[in-house]
Order: sequence, then C-alpha cells, then structure tokens
Amino acid sequence: MAHAVIEKRRVLFLVDKSGFGGVQTIAYTLIERGIADDVEMFFFFMRNINTRFGMQDIARPDVFYSRAVGRYSFRPFIELLELVRKKRVGILHLNGNKSVIAGVLLKMLFFHRLKLVAHEHGGVFDYTRWYPLFLKLSQRWIDLFITVSNYRKRFLVSRSGIDPDKIRVINNFVDPGRLKRGGANATAGREKNCGEFVIGYVGGLSRIKGCDVLIRAIPLLKDQIGKLKVVIAGDGPARTGLEELAGELSVGGMITFLGFVATPGEAYNMFDLMVIPSRSEEGPITLYESWAMGIPVVASNAPVLDERIRDGETGIFFQSENHAELAEKILLAYRDSELVSRIREGGAREAEQLSVERHLADLRDMYRSL
Repeated sequence: MAHAVIEKRRVLFLVDKSGFGGVQTIAYTLIERGIADDVEMFFFFMRNINTRFGMQDIARPDVFYSRAVGRYSFRPFIELLELVRKKRVGILHLNGNKSVIAGVLLKMLFFHRLKLVAHEHGGVFDYTRWYPLFLKLSQRWIDLFITVSNYRKRFLVSRSGIDPDKIRVINNFVDPGRLKRGGANATAGREKNCGEFVIGYVGGLSRIKGCDVLIRAIPLLKDQIGKLKVVIAGDGPARTGLEELAGELSVGGMITFLGFVATPGEAYNMFDLMVIPSRSEEGPITLYESWAMGIPVVASNAPVLDERIRDGETGIFFQSENHAELAEKILLAYRDSELVSRIREGGAREAEQLSVERHLADLRDMYRSL
C-alpha cells in the first residue's frame, strides 16, 4: 500500500542582520531545533556582521548570508529574489524593518502568491513617520502580523491601522541551550563571588537599552554596598561612550565590560541581581532568562517591561531614566531578602510559561494555518 507523500511548507526566515540580539536568538534556536517534519526552513541574513563580534558563520545548507558590504546595499534584495525562486519558498517570515520592506516589494513585484508573515520585534524605523504609513499601505500584501507583546499589537493598530484580527501575539521564550552552566548551578556560582554583590546586565549596548542609567546609579551605591561589582555582558555602538562615562564618574574600576558572550549562562551565573534599565523593550528575552535562572530583577517601567513584570512579585520597578530611583531599588533588593525570595518564586512561575517548545508549537500552527 503506497504511503501518501506529505508536501512540506517551505519557509524562509528572513533577518535584517546576523550577530546577536532577540531576533537572532530566535533564528539560531529555529536553526538548531527545527519546527516540524512538514515544515522545511531556510534562513537568510541580509547583512553579515558576525566578524564584528568574533562570531562564526553557521555552515549549513539551509543558512545563507548576504555578500553585501554596505548597510543599504541593493544586493541582498537580488539575493533574496534568487533564493525564493531556487528554494520554491511559499512562506516568507520577515523579521526586522528592512526585511518587511524587502518582503512586501518582493511580493508586489514578483511573487503575488507568496505568503508574508511580518514579525514585529521593534526596530530603528518604528518611530519615524513613514514606516507606520508604509505598514498601513502595505497591509493588503501581508497575510499575518506577529507581535511579541500586547504593546506592539496596540502600536500596529493605533499607528498603522492594522486589523487586530490580523495580528497574533506570540511571546519570546527561554532557550535552555543559551543558559549552559545555569539552572541548578546558578546559586552555587553566586556563592563563589567572595562576598561581592554583583549587579549584572545582558544585552546590546545602545541608547535605548539604558546602560548609561545603570552606570549613573553606581556612584550612589558604592558607599552603601560593600564589595559592589557591576558586570555588563554585551556589545554595541554605545560601548565606548559607556566606558568613558564610567571613567568620568570614577566607577570604572567597579565595572567589567565582558563584550559579546557566546554562552550567556556563564554571565548570569555571576549575578546576584539583574538590572534591565531599558528606555523601551519589545520581547525582553533577558528578563525571561533571569527568571529562569532564579535571578531577581530590577527593571525600568518602560514598555514592554511594565506589561510583563508585576512589581514586587516578579520584579522591582524604577521610574525609567531615573538613576537615583534605580539606586534606591537596587539597595532595596540588596537589603530585603524576603522580597527577593518572593520575586524569585514569581519569576520561576513565569519562566515555566515561556518554554521554547511552546514557542515552536505556536510557529508550527501559524505556518500550517497559512
């Protein structure tokens, strides 16, 4: 008896650039794990900046990198056109402002039957006037929008007039593969800090991430907390300015800049407290990972953090950009062990709901619905 041949859905996961970040974390997890037997995935990074961070390209037949040199080169679009044709792609999963623009143009000009999924993570063009207008005018070409928060969904509805029924909220996730040397070993690792109280940060270094607010809080704490240390894991365009700021405030000796960390679990394992000082967030993976690692979090009340954290239950809020209040809340976490214990327990419960398996299942169901 002949077996029926299952025709696979062929999906191209398009990302603005390689390197590291929330979108890249999702891409690397999908590359490693896959989605389902009936979904064949391909991945294309429209700009390759791996060498900037000492990262290796992924050498696999389903992973492609643009050979373009300039940031605004037209070459990635030509490469994308050829890739969609060669791999007979049926679904284009767009991640990033440039990817969305490229995908819409590709469908309008060449592939009218191509299914487009615009995965809105937040990007550099969000608060320009033209990008929300572009989404509004292009929504007829986009089959589905994915957002990583309810805040982003409201943004699309209010700024671009997107039909709410066309938007699906899929939260980001905790990937245990990124947290090696974590989990059960986390507390033991922190006990080896030789009496130091270590404040940690993991993420990109740009103005929107707010690490300058964290650094400005340190002078207010150095006489309050014995053996205070700050560890900043990440890289980005603001790094030089942050290092200079630390020097100007005479706290450079208390702050260690690790740069890009390939296995973030090793950094988390050093922390007694995680600070997320962002001026804005979208799908804060570092928050979710801190919860999973049992690390208490002090975070700004900026979007989307104000949506995800319950103050006093899963984290401690400070007023966004207020470094003096940040110092007060860090001191509160340092002194109030009962509060910290409650936050750890609440965070652990939240992390259980953000499994990578659930995320992959949501993507699988979404692809099949198209």
